[in-house]
Amino acid sequence: MRPVRPKVVSEPGKPRRVWVNFPLSGEVAEVYLQLKERGIVHSTRDAFAQGLRCLQERVMELDLKRAQLRASERLNQEF
Repeated sequence: MRPVRPKVVSEPGKPRRVWVNFPLSGEVAEVYLQLKERGIVHSTRDAFAQGLRCLQERVMELDLKRAQLRASERLNQEF
């Protein structure tokens, strides 16, 4: 099956909108259903948005740690 690109709509003065349409299966589907049953996510859109925000936060934390490590290594080289 060929990957489908998400539909992106850009209108002047409005935030970009992206349409995604995909099935969930396996472990990911089970996690979604469990989170929905517990009331942690209210819809597929909510779950997707929360997942992206969580992933972005983790990536930013890793970026910050790498930057701190590089800064620390530079300081150690100067001494």
